[in-house]
Amino acid sequence: MARRGLGKSKVTADINVTPMADIMLVLLIIFMITTPLLQSGITVNLPKAKNPLDAPEADAQDAVVIALNREGRLYLKKQPITDNDLYDYLVQRYTAGEINRTIFLKADTALAYGRVVEVVDGCRRAGVDRIGLMAELDKN
Repeated sequence: MARRGLGKSKVTADINVTPMADIMLVLLIIFMITTPLLQSGITVNLPKAKNPLDAPEADAQDAVVIALNREGRLYLKKQPITDNDLYDYLVQRYTAGEINRTIFLKADTALAYGRVVEVVDGCRRAGVDRIGLMAELDKN
């Protein structure tokens, strides 16, 4: 007759973490692939500054963010736009009585300074009070 329960058992209760590690690696790869696709806006190499101010209002849904790429093309809300159409849009928006007349300008570092001044001047004529020039933090 065999005895049960009194002898030492050879069964161990270890957790096998190999499947969990496999799943975590797959999720990491998925996030690494999809994260660059979720970036909003036009790709612009912003100038670097040692002491840029934080502008959380630039990330708001109703913020007017204008991008100037290295070819000098204008983009409003990720859509290409001509200079005259941009200025007409700003005039319509700011003559409707909006109090916050602020826009944010993202200009590429390779862009000629004169082109940036043209856009800033046109925005001022369209009724913009404040123009935030976007820059990246220089970590050096």
